[in-house]
Amino acid sequence: MGRFVYDSTVSVTLGDDLLAHLQAVVGAKFRLQQSFYFSWGYPANSGETRTTIWLTPSIPVQFIYRNARVPTLDRDRVNDLFAQANTPGGMLLIVEP
Repeated sequence: MGRFVYDSTVSVTLGDDLLAHLQAVVGAKFRLQQSFYFSWGYPANSGETRTTIWLTPSIPVQFIYRNARVPTLDRDRVNDLFAQANTPGGMLLIVEP
C-alpha cells in the first residue's frame, strides 16, 4: 500500500496499482493546467464516509509507493478516471481496507 499526499497535510493510503493510475491522471490534468475535485470513499464498516479535496497544479502532491516494481497501467482504467475527473463532481475512488 502506497500513499497519496496533498500539500503535506492530506494523506490517503492506496494500493500501488491504483496509485499509479491516479498519478497518470493527475499528471495529465496538471500538464494541461487543469484543476479538479478528487474524492475517496471508505468501506461501509470503516466509520468514515468520504473525503473531497480540490486538486490544483499550484499545490504539491506526492505519490509514495510501497514497492519498487512499477505497476502496469491499464489504458481503459486511466481513461475512465480521466473522464471522471472531467465531470463537475470530479474523480471518486473507493479505498479498500
